[in-house]
Amino acid sequence: MADKQITVAVPEERVPEFYAWFAEFLTAEPGTAQPSERGRHGYRGHRHRSDVSAWSADDADQAAWLYSKLAPPARELFDLLLDAPGERFGGETIATRLSLEKGAHGVAGILAWPGRYSRHLNRVLPINTERRADGGTDYYIDPNTAAIFVAARQQPVAPGRRRRGRGPR
Repeated sequence: MADKQITVAVPEERVPEFYAWFAEFLTAEPGTAQPSERGRHGYRGHRHRSDVSAWSADDADQAAWLYSKLAPPARELFDLLLDAPGERFGGETIATRLSLEKGAHGVAGILAWPGRYSRHLNRVLPINTERRADGGTDYYIDPNTAAIFVAARQQPVAPGRRRRGRGPR
């Protein structure tokens, strides 16, 4: 089915929150509960559902596959966060370091496809978000998940595992 282009006005201070919500919407299976109905654990970015698991040491192949699928801006974001496990980076800081034209708003948009790929693997998005008191958003990867992806980015992906929209079998 073809995508439908939709334009909506979003209050400037809520754009990062909207992008995070939209990324979650895109990663969900059609017909599932709306993001607001799925349950939240603060603004940490993890939306736990029974069929989505956290990353574990057993997920090396899946992590390597996901990392291999990342577009250059998403790979740069992952690399920044992987090189500083657990450290929180504000959206504006990331946008400056990655030279993103859309600033902090562009950071959340980068996460849509990694979110979809994670969902195909039945895993949560490895990047966590946390809302700041000033209305901005911090991004980070917890140290345990970072260790999995640091090892995975060194691991080559077998040619048969680069299938579009599917993780390794």
